[in-house]
Amino acid sequence: MSEPVAIVRDISKRFGSGATLVHALRDVSFSVHAGEIVMIKGPSGSGKTTLLHILGLLQRHDDGDMWLNGRPMKDVLESELPAARRQHVAFIFQGSNLLESLTVWDNVVLGARLRSSRNGEQPSDAALAGRCLELVNMTARKRHLPATLSGGERQRASIARALASPGRLLLADEPTANLDWEHARDVMQCLSAAAHDHGKAVVLVSHDSRLEPFVDKIVHLVDGRMADDEGTHASDVGTMTERAPVIETADRRGGRALAALLWIVTLLVMGGGGWWFGSQQKSASRSVSSPATPNVTERTLDQGVVAAAPAVVEPISQVIALRAERSGRIVSIAKQAGERVTIGESLVTLDDTIARATVALRRADLKLARANLADLNAWTRSEERQQARAAVDKAKARHERAKREHDRIAALHAQSQAADTEFNEAVEDLRLAEAELESKLAAARMSEAGPTPDDLAIAEANVEQAQAALKLAEADLDKHVIRSPIDGHVLYRHLEPGEIFDIDAEQQPPILSLGNVDRIRLRAEVDEADISRVFVGQSVMASTDALADVILRGTVVHMEGMMGRKSIRTQSTTERLDTKVREVLIDLGDDCPPMTVDLQLTVRFLADDTDTGNP
Repeated sequence: MSEPVAIVRDISKRFGSGATLVHALRDVSFSVHAGEIVMIKGPSGSGKTTLLHILGLLQRHDDGDMWLNGRPMKDVLESELPAARRQHVAFIFQGSNLLESLTVWDNVVLGARLRSSRNGEQPSDAALAGRCLELVNMTARKRHLPATLSGGERQRASIARALASPGRLLLADEPTANLDWEHARDVMQCLSAAAHDHGKAVVLVSHDSRLEPFVDKIVHLVDGRMADDEGTHASDVGTMTERAPVIETADRRGGRALAALLWIVTLLVMGGGGWWFGSQQKSASRSVSSPATPNVTERTLDQGVVAAAPAVVEPISQVIALRAERSGRIVSIAKQAGERVTIGESLVTLDDTIARATVALRRADLKLARANLADLNAWTRSEERQQARAAVDKAKARHERAKREHDRIAALHAQSQAADTEFNEAVEDLRLAEAELESKLAAARMSEAGPTPDDLAIAEANVEQAQAALKLAEADLDKHVIRSPIDGHVLYRHLEPGEIFDIDAEQQPPILSLGNVDRIRLRAEVDEADISRVFVGQSVMASTDALADVILRGTVVHMEGMMGRKSIRTQSTTERLDTKVREVLIDLGDDCPPMTVDLQLTVRFLADDTDTGNP
């Protein structure tokens, strides 16, 4: 057997004191080896979570000893516990606890970076993260945020992060509690690979007996104690001894399963009459209808039946998956499941901070474009032309005065009666006066001519472009508010405020499902072997365990033109999903009792001469 990763010996834990003293654990001893999965089972309050917290160094035990990777934990100081947790333990939580702002890849790389030491032979963080994601079949989803993953994918990503961390002991607290069996099986297969293929020691707390085939041994706790039927001792490391774990090996489980099978056979043989009588009583009770419930018949379920098929309840209108046209964080959802909505009503608001800023910027651009166009149009005003002509007259007068002064000084300078400095100043004054006159004449000519057609066309185009950009920004802002496209009801809330809706994500669930449940119908899937006995207008009876005393009546109103694959799952273990089926719609009438959408029923198609009315 491989070396033990964790050993606990005579562990005890108490809470409170005096009258409030609670013994959470009493003298618990077992070991977990590399490459092994140990399952901790027991009723609520038996100490399972406390034991897991002690193994994870989240709580201290009061009595007994514990070793992780051969190191005694009683000598570890409180200040050393965080480093010890990073070195020895990795956690897999019921809710995955991924960092929502990081991608799956970044979450796993973060686990790899917790490794406290490196050497030339150790893989890089990226290489290690890549191998861990490949192990749990999450390579294709590594660039996605946790909010875009299914529950099973989140748990597989959490397992990959735990595998990348340095801890050899993986602690999983109800990791499949929030998953259906298909995803739970995937998670357990990943944990099995982590233990059996990569040498991790896995301790699993769960109430789900379906997980037992995946584990190597089971620790049973009752009132903080281990079960008393298996209390031997064995040596694991050096001179350290521990109580043998209270476990069920594969052989033990096989023996118990055989005993249970023999017990069931005995009941069927010796008590078959009573079982048959009880089933007949149940059938009879289902045939009696409540007088207060409409659309009910007292007929037994087998009379005149020519075919049967599974069916689900759906709104008479199409179920609408409400999605956003933009990615973003959900700020608010106005309605709960089951509440009524009206067409055009605001249901979902996304974070619109950037969109609002964009609208403000586009409005400023439009204001500037309009100001430029106004400046061009202002050139044609009469008051501006008058001001330009006055400026020309003033410049001409100054030029004439400067010309006369220049001529006078030039004559005196020629007779050596004026200094060179005085003559140079007269020349400069004349040059400035000529320049000013030319400038005023040019301004006057422009004011008389007005803006060119090209200038006006460009300015007007800039205004139109700014208006179009503003409309686009306002339209984008409006898409951050999602409105109801129908009058109906909220059937299901798939996402909650604070979660991210990503339009580019694969398998992105909608935010809400909408439909009108004021009137409902059934959608049945008839097997290809029975389809010849089903026709439009045929009478049907429907029943469900959720309405044990009710048999519903209906009529086939539509049959799909093509065969398709089965999508309605039943509880049958021999069911084949690749069977060809034909969808059939069944109208239940106006007096149908309220039923939940997606509720599964069994429908029985009656012969065309069968009376379905109430006796």
